[in-house]
Amino acid sequence: MTRLPHSLIALLLSFGIMACSPSSLEVVSETDEKQYQLAKSYQGQGRTDEALSAFLRVIDARRDAPESHFEAGYIYLESFKDPISAIYHLKRYLQLKPGSPQATQVGQLIETAEKEFARQLPAGPYEAELDHVDMLELLKGLRAENERLKRALVNAEQRLGQYEGMVGGARRATSATESYTALTPEPRVREVGNELEPAEVPRTYKVQSGDTLSRISQRFYGTPNRYQDIYQANRDRMASENALRVGQELRIP
Repeated sequence: MTRLPHSLIALLLSFGIMACSPSSLEVVSETDEKQYQLAKSYQGQGRTDEALSAFLRVIDARRDAPESHFEAGYIYLESFKDPISAIYHLKRYLQLKPGSPQATQVGQLIETAEKEFARQLPAGPYEAELDHVDMLELLKGLRAENERLKRALVNAEQRLGQYEGMVGGARRATSATESYTALTPEPRVREVGNELEPAEVPRTYKVQSGDTLSRISQRFYGTPNRYQDIYQANRDRMASENALRVGQELRIP
């Protein structure tokens, strides 16, 4: 058997290596993968489960499959409410295409997935935090309302003290008037030639708007309690104690 020279063997090997070099191989892009196109077709038909499976097959077959990671992450988040899987695939997309025009949108999807994950936790930390904030606001409002009510109470107590002083003064005045009236004999009308002496003629009063017998009694006697005396003196002019007319003339005994 004839042996080939070493130089010829080296030359043949170099030709073989060049023929098999990566530069001579045609690389299929991710979006041209049959599984990727099939996944997009399923997605358009609303066959979400089958679309996700096809995208995952592309990811398993390729080291760089950013578009499939994006699509899988979106499906996990929107259709399956699986924020953990969604976050993984969306972050893989950003790692593979950090300068993509979609990077901002993907970042927002990741934030949405993180919030969804937090809401799914048993303790609900985000909701608990919101509840805590609401409770603080409610407590602050209650404290402000409490302070307002305290001030209103102090003002009411001050007004009540003033009213009590006024009522006490009125009672003392009434008591003094009643005492004086009790000690002073009622003037008697004496007839002189069938006429009354001028000094003993009963006083009269013309009824004004808003008058009652009690108010008229207060005006003349310093107490509302003698309204019956006025009524009895005017029985011939009044059908009842409340039958007052503006402009009506009353006797004041």
